[in-house]
Amino acid sequence: MTELTILDTIQSKESFHKEVLDQKGLGLEVQDFTELNLFYGNFSKTLSFYQGIRDRIQGPFALHGPFVDLKPYSFDQGIQAVSMFKYRMVLNMASLLKADYVIFHSQINPFVQNKELWEIDRETNRKLFLDLLEEFDDFKGMILLENIYEDHPDRLIKLVDHINHPRVRVNLDIGHAGLSKKISLREWIDLLGDRIQYCHFHWNNGDLDQHRRPSEEELGDLLSILASSGLNVPLSLEYFPQDLGEDLARFKKVITERSLSYEVSW
Repeated sequence: MTELTILDTIQSKESFHKEVLDQKGLGLEVQDFTELNLFYGNFSKTLSFYQGIRDRIQGPFALHGPFVDLKPYSFDQGIQAVSMFKYRMVLNMASLLKADYVIFHSQINPFVQNKELWEIDRETNRKLFLDLLEEFDDFKGMILLENIYEDHPDRLIKLVDHINHPRVRVNLDIGHAGLSKKISLREWIDLLGDRIQYCHFHWNNGDLDQHRRPSEEELGDLLSILASSGLNVPLSLEYFPQDLGEDLARFKKVITERSLSYEVSW
């Protein structure tokens, strides 16, 4: 049997669910720090809130980094400076909160079809993340790169392999992968293999990135794919549950009905 670890994913401290506290196998992904202008104002209350609950989160604790309009390896010094300021700020938060994971978007643009630029991007990313890990040496967790717009994992594989660091791995966003017209979700998992250390769990209609709560049938199908592939990583519920208790009960129900080889401690 495989222990199933679930993270409640919240966009702000106001949507925090107390069911996460003091529960083995339950964690929390915090997305407050993706807010565009948070770091330009007073964010002390946000930081203090998570410091107050951190020790009661028994499962993984993750921070989603900022991403809108950012490109830390941009040729434009202004864009690069803003991007690096925000990346550094979230890594400061991760150090203070003893986060297990920090998630950044891959920033891969699938419409750029120039191999020379791909190579420059890979090398610049390598230097960027290795320098950040050295600078923030009190951050002991993993940096995860998330698939966003790409419809095939080949460039993400080459990027992570080029960075070549055991603490820079992949957050497979299942919903984003499900939008691919080229390959199936199972193929994404097989190709990425053990580079995957974490999953964003949500679903959609195959055309729009809806971040939708899967139906019970879809939930069973997705869990079956994960179980049959042997992928055993934390699942972060990025459809932002309204009633976490109800969602956890649905997971248990589907696992039982599908006779899936998962066990839960929550």
